[in-house]
Amino acid sequence: MKVQCSRCGEEYQLELDENPSDFQCKCGGELIIRDEPTNTPESLNDTLDDLNISELESSENTPDYPEKKASESSKSIFDNWKKQYMIVIVVIILVFAIIAVDSAVFFRDLVVTNVTVPSTGGIGKEINIPNTIKNNGILPTGDCNVTFQFTPEQNSKNVIFLGKIHLSDLGSGEIKNQNTKFTVPRNITPGKYYIRVIVDSNKEIYESNENNNEIYSSTAVNII
Repeated sequence: MKVQCSRCGEEYQLELDENPSDFQCKCGGELIIRDEPTNTPESLNDTLDDLNISELESSENTPDYPEKKASESSKSIFDNWKKQYMIVIVVIILVFAIIAVDSAVFFRDLVVTNVTVPSTGGIGKEINIPNTIKNNGILPTGDCNVTFQFTPEQNSKNVIFLGKIHLSDLGSGEIKNQNTKFTVPRNITPGKYYIRVIVDSNKEIYESNENNNEIYSSTAVNII
């Protein structure tokens, strides 16, 4: 069955059981069945001659076959698949971006912002230590412990345990100002000591930054 492009006039040969509407020309035009001339004796002879010529030409140069049209359903399925694939990719990228950011914006982050000590303190007597603790994250912290220590220098060597308190849950950006009181141990050697404060000293809370949980007083207290 011969068909012809309605746009450019290109001709194609289809099988009898093939539907021209299932194909399209290379130029994108629709295919229509070519009108056949009335079969007269003269036209039959001309047709036979044309067939012989066309067979010889086809043996030398096989004509292009029309392009098969993609079904609308397959296009729709493919488009939906692409959209879903892109959504998954975007979600994965966002998850990795959040995990990669080392910032208190996304997690809990407890920090001791200030600790103050008196100028002197007596062995076996009560000492008052004002201190401030803040949650820099957006998630609530939950309860934890805060440990206080004496130390001859501003480091963790030769520390002397002073006491421990319980800190209740802090919300996002919440600040806790408190006056913490302890009794100076009787077995301590008189001298000057800094105060070391460690929030979440038992590592009970997962934080974005675990390296900012302690602070040393800027001045030392003279224990006499």
